[in-house]
This record gives sequence, C-alpha cells and structure tokens, in this order.
Amino acid sequence: MDESMLSDAALVMRCQRELPEVTRSFEELVRRYTQRIYTLVYRIVANREEAEDITQDVLLKAYYSLPQLKQPAQFSTWLYRMATNAALDSLERRRRHPWASPIEQVPERFQPSPAAAAALAHPEEQLLRNELRDCINTVLCTLEREQAQILVMRELEELSYDDMARALDLSLGAIKMRLHRARLAFQRLFLKLCGHYARVVHSRSRSGRAERQRSPQEAQQVLRQRKTAEEQS
Repeated sequence: MDESMLSDAALVMRCQRELPEVTRSFEELVRRYTQRIYTLVYRIVANREEAEDITQDVLLKAYYSLPQLKQPAQFSTWLYRMATNAALDSLERRRRHPWASPIEQVPERFQPSPAAAAALAHPEEQLLRNELRDCINTVLCTLEREQAQILVMRELEELSYDDMARALDLSLGAIKMRLHRARLAFQRLFLKLCGHYARVVHSRSRSGRAERQRSPQEAQQVLRQRKTAEEQS
C-alpha cells in the first residue's frame, strides 16, 4: 500500500518493524511533519535558521527513538513534545549565553511581506512587540519546564485537553489544574520580570507614540498574536 494512504500509527508500526533497512515509512512521516515542527519551533525561537536546525535535530532524534514509542497513535503529540523541549532548551541556552544568540540574516534582496511592511511603517510599535517577545521568552525559560510545556502546547500548538493529557500521561482534571497554575505562574513572572515593558508602553502612550498599555494578563494572547504575525511574515 502507498505510504501516503496510511495513518500515522500504521507508519510508526511499520518503522518499528522495518528501520533501518527500509525507510519509506519514516520518509512519509518526515514529509507530513517537517513543516509543522518547523512552524512550532519558529514560533518559540523566532529565528529561521535556528528553527531549521532544531527541526532537523528533532526528526533525527525521532528516527532513533521510534522503537521506544509504546503508543504509535500518539506519534504527533510525542513529536510535538520533543520539539517543544528542544525549542525551550534553545531559549534557555540563549538566556544563559546571550552573546551567542543567532542573528536573523536579512536576504540581500529583501522583499517584506504586507504584514512586515506595515510593521516597518510603525517602527516603535514593532520595537515594543519585539521587546514583549523577548520578555515572554525570558518568562518561558524561567518557568518550571512542565509549566512552559503546557503553555506552549495550549497557546501555540492549540492542542486539546485530551491530546495534552495523553502527551503528558496525566488525567484530564490534572491537565486543567496544571494549565491553570501555569497561567498564574506565567502572569506572576511576567509582572516581575517584564513589568518595565508595561511602564515603557504607558510612558510612550502618554506622549502619543504608542497605542495602548498592555497588561500582564494579555501575555497569553500575545503568544497567539505572535504566532499569527509570524505566519504572515
């Protein structure tokens, strides 16, 4: 049967039987998930070259780890969790060694997208968005890893509670409770670590150079807003 007609679970079971001698089933999984993993990782690290490297590393790790996957039907959540951890690890290294952070390279013949062109027309607002993105990354790095995972799964990957419960091997009630606690922890840390951001926006808004002040509670929404903006860039 053509691999493209098979479910993820069927492909995983084939991989577990056939790798490394036969790779067609794994190649089909790579075809299905490379762009999805790249998109998720890029939403977290906000650097294309870094996201490409992490995506390749995640797929390579998946290749060697597939024999240990006990529930083939959960391949996608297993892979997303692996990618989330890799991206958060990258943010943590960047926080510890900021001088080694990758710099986004601009093509020689840069043609901005409509969304990017609009941002260039309002550079101060774009600067504030970049500052907020960096603040959010700092908060994600400071949270307990499970809390950061849960927030990324829900706010960026938009996984259902059921998928999150399966990925983390927790009950539905436990997932909802931990997500609630993660959101509270996020808000507390955002206020502590990024309070200056709100003050800067407030100061600029009074001078007429920024639109409005953002509250710490809006940080969760900004995660999704950032995802939308990056999809359009």
